[in-house]
Amino acid sequence: MEKHSSVSLRMPLPEEGQGSGVELLAENRRARASAELASARMRSLQSLTLALSGALTSEDVARAVVVEAVRTLEAVAGGLYLMNVPGTSLELVHSVRCPPAVEAAFTHVALTARVPVAEAVRTGAPLWLTDFATMAKHFPETAAATRPTSGDMSVACLPLFTRARSVGCLIFVWGLAHDFDEEERAFIDMLAQQATMALERARLLAAERSQVERVGLLQHATAMLATSLDLGHTLRGVALGLVPTLGDLCIIDVLGPDHEVRRHFHAATPECSGLLAASRWHPPERPGTPICALASGLTAFHPSVDAFWIEGTSCGPEQLSLLRTLAPTSWMSVPLETPEGVLGALTLGHCLSGRHHTSEDLALAVELARRASAAVQNAHLFHQTQQALQLRDEFLAIASHELNTPLTALKLQLSRLRRMSADEDVQARTSLAVQQVDRLGRLVRELLEVAHLSEGRLHLTPEPVDLVDVCRGVLTRFTEERERAGATIFLHATGAVPGRWDHSRVDGMVTHLVSNALKYGLGRPVEVEVSCVPGDLARLVVKDRGIGIPAEQLAHLFQRFGRAVPLRHYGGFGLGLWFSRQVVEAHGGHIHLESAPGLGTTVTVEMPRTPASS
Repeated sequence: MEKHSSVSLRMPLPEEGQGSGVELLAENRRARASAELASARMRSLQSLTLALSGALTSEDVARAVVVEAVRTLEAVAGGLYLMNVPGTSLELVHSVRCPPAVEAAFTHVALTARVPVAEAVRTGAPLWLTDFATMAKHFPETAAATRPTSGDMSVACLPLFTRARSVGCLIFVWGLAHDFDEEERAFIDMLAQQATMALERARLLAAERSQVERVGLLQHATAMLATSLDLGHTLRGVALGLVPTLGDLCIIDVLGPDHEVRRHFHAATPECSGLLAASRWHPPERPGTPICALASGLTAFHPSVDAFWIEGTSCGPEQLSLLRTLAPTSWMSVPLETPEGVLGALTLGHCLSGRHHTSEDLALAVELARRASAAVQNAHLFHQTQQALQLRDEFLAIASHELNTPLTALKLQLSRLRRMSADEDVQARTSLAVQQVDRLGRLVRELLEVAHLSEGRLHLTPEPVDLVDVCRGVLTRFTEERERAGATIFLHATGAVPGRWDHSRVDGMVTHLVSNALKYGLGRPVEVEVSCVPGDLARLVVKDRGIGIPAEQLAHLFQRFGRAVPLRHYGGFGLGLWFSRQVVEAHGGHIHLESAPGLGTTVTVEMPRTPASS
């Protein structure tokens, strides 16, 4: 309730300007309402930013954006659509208070449909429908399906675009007609921008996780095959090993990522090799017996062939001339099959030797084709992975730089507002906002570190550093976070532990380890121990008594985006231990982690006090 002052006020007489006084009061009320609305929207953006920081899937992003936007905008319904993979339709990912019949009718919207969300995406411009009459005029079919039972309605549709690529669309519905003023449109546009950035981040992280899994498969298959990722070298080696055991000639035709067929071969004689070197793969050019499994995807097994067989093949003039010159006596071709389809063919022929293939030869060729298929698929995966990783690193570098600038400006403005305001509520809210900006800033810096380390840009600048002083400085910065967690941190050090290290990198490493201990420590005491150990080494031990980590998850924790806990329960990208390992190993040291569920985690770091590189 408002407190009223006891000071009496003389009401002006009409001739003293009563009309202007009423107008002034009305203006004050409007200004106050506008300020309260702006404050509510700012709180909404802060709340959404916090929610999106832990939303790392498209579904989580959609849920956070729609729920917060519908609440703040006082809309009767809202939803978020995403573009499908072919780019032909919009799929409803999440909706709030949407009538079941309407949701069923508009769950899948073709991009060519005469529907508001499709129109907004096609034109790339927001769509503001101020009343039902406007809806009925421009979108009669949609209006017929969404006609309100009473009153009027208004609709806002905002397309979501990133780097000239359509992501989806936001839609909000109100149960009355109203004009969208400039401030409201700007606020809804900010919500759309937040959603777009979060969706792009979710997409990139999902692609990264997918690529990491594929790289793991690639590494396993490469070790199993005991070969290199140089596809040409590998396949030439395969062909070399098959001649003359399985044929006088071996041809491996492979469909590359650019859809061009490349031929690798080996032959028992230089004359035959010369003929194969001048040849290339051709699809069947006439009815007849196929000689290569690449086009048909079916095994061709002809243990005994002659000139009549040659003339009855499906070859064109160039291939037919080659076969006539080779004069094979036996021929077989096996497809190189993968789940994605046929990527090539392994073809073997006997010529000068006069031998003929047997069923055992065919079985061996099929097994060799299976192994060759793995090599081809792995090489393609490696190429695609490199491209994806390069795109990811470019995005991380650009996004980190672009985000740092507005975050710095926002923090300065919030700090200034906190200093200038005497209102305790404003100070409390700005302090909370500064904390969230700091948190987002740390995430941005982590992304930037990923980009730098991926580009091999972890440059060290060794200087005299006291590891104990570094730990004290880090613990001081964690005062507020420690208090929020309700934890106590103990620093054990009998004296200074000097060394020559890169101060900022070591500081960052200690920060990550302490941050993890507080985050997963369940509010229990955290111990930090710094000491010198034999071998001119400095040892840092960070121990918590928190949730601990199962043994089967320890192996991948030092990988990028390695996690042992659900994303929805704990924030962050899973980069802290990976970054710490890079820093420690760059200084010539090593890092070790011991943990058990319910007993906590102990991380031990040992680094030479005088690295060899210095």
